[in-house]
Amino acid sequence: MERRVPPTKREFLPGVVLEVSVMGGYSVERESEYIGWIHASIGDQWTAYVRRPGTSGDLLGRFTQEAAVKAIAAAWDAGAALPNGCRG
Repeated sequence: MERRVPPTKREFLPGVVLEVSVMGGYSVERESEYIGWIHASIGDQWTAYVRRPGTSGDLLGRFTQEAAVKAIAAAWDAGAALPNGCRG
């Protein structure tokens, strides 16, 4: 079964939007700054990654779409320690 991402741009938090990615998922942007990405996983779960400049990004886990966006925004803002021990 082929999964397609609807062609949309959706705001989840003030200034935080999802935009269709060329890779088949969504880019997460805050005020036009690329802060992470999500892609479909199983069922209604989305795998979330926060962007870390100079790296390939850090895996945050699997969440519902809205929770994934919120997790990315929170990790970007806080530069919090992630499960893999990295810091932003």
